[in-house]
Amino acid sequence: MPENSRRYSQAVPVIAILIAVIVVVSISAFFIKTLMVKHQVVVGGDRIKRLETELAELNNKNEALQTKKDQLTSVPALQKAVSKGFVNLVKIDEKFVVNASHPRRAVAVAEKEDR
Repeated sequence: MPENSRRYSQAVPVIAILIAVIVVVSISAFFIKTLMVKHQVVVGGDRIKRLETELAELNNKNEALQTKKDQLTSVPALQKAVSKGFVNLVKIDEKFVVNASHPRRAVAVAEKEDR
């Protein structure tokens, strides 16, 4: 039996070294992944902040354009444009007007043939 213990005496430190290397690699991979996730969070936060400011600017432009549209389509503004001749409106004669009422829904009825 003493021959066996001498024969495998070098195997124990090699296994211990391999286990230590695996543990060190696992811990370092965990910390690297943690740093990568932290970096992604920071970059994502910056992107979200930039997109929020762009959205606020677009909302402001949209509100300004909506206000301008409301001013230009108001009744006094349209009356002023018509009186200046900027908007050319043509009066539609009654003979060209087609009054359409809501059509009634037709129900298909199949007649039974007598044989």
